[in-house]
Amino acid sequence: MRIGWRQFIKSKFQSRSTYSAVGISLAVDTVSFCALTSSSDNTALVLYHQAPIGRWPQALDSWVSDNNIGAADCGVSIATQLHRSYQVEKPSVQPAEIHKALTWSVQEMAGSDTPELVFDYYDPPVQTSGADNLNVVALPKTELEDIINAVINAGLKLKSVTVEDLAICDLIDTDDAVMTMLQRAGEEIQLTIVRQGKLYFSRSLKGFENLGSFSIEELQMGVMDSLTVQIQRSMDYFESQLRQAPIRTILMNIESVNSQAIADQIESLMRVDVRPFSCEISSTDINQESVDFRCLGAAYAAIEGTPVVARPVK
Repeated sequence: MRIGWRQFIKSKFQSRSTYSAVGISLAVDTVSFCALTSSSDNTALVLYHQAPIGRWPQALDSWVSDNNIGAADCGVSIATQLHRSYQVEKPSVQPAEIHKALTWSVQEMAGSDTPELVFDYYDPPVQTSGADNLNVVALPKTELEDIINAVINAGLKLKSVTVEDLAICDLIDTDDAVMTMLQRAGEEIQLTIVRQGKLYFSRSLKGFENLGSFSIEELQMGVMDSLTVQIQRSMDYFESQLRQAPIRTILMNIESVNSQAIADQIESLMRVDVRPFSCEISSTDINQESVDFRCLGAAYAAIEGTPVVARPVK
């Protein structure tokens, strides 16, 4: 994709950043920005900002300018509701030919009336019995172009565009599989199962968008029973279909004044260890419980520099 002379000159003469990476998380209603600094023995979250999703490129430009961020490396995370996900059979071709071979399958699943898409793929760490599939993520080409332009116009250096499930994986590195349960106010609950930084399972739970607004009494009137049933079904799939050891730990970050009550009830009903989702990252004036972890994951992905959504369907 070409950029205009104005963007080129701006990026060419942008001051070198004192920040290690910037993360951007695009969700249905909100956008989150964060900035990290790092040294040989410490990574710190030093800036965090959240804004409505409308006119987010202008919000990004103002945030970068107001904080003198300069030409920092940047990663972007896209929420599950803003991209398409498919699981397709892996083509029997050489690795260099896989993307081309997948093009027809993606077009067929997306439908003939779908705008031009860009997509990329990744291998699941394990397969269900008898399967050899790939996970594909895609979004309209115009939307990716808008993201690229917004980042470049703000003077940042785009290193990675990822999706939220994979952004979360960049924050977790445990030998034992753990389930994450994350929800921002008004959004669907996102479940993932991660082991050694790899995504084994992901699922959106619909119908619990108002979970954060329920009182403790309302939570006890069947809501938590329904929620734990859905969590257990996800765990059962992981154990029986993927033939993995049982999940013993849930890492939870639910935006709610009653988040501890939710955790306590899940522990009581399911007999698993529910812990706060936290990162080994220091921060001084920022409450990590209020941070959108997808944003942090995007910043870490920028440091790694591995793109996920990159190539067009032609």
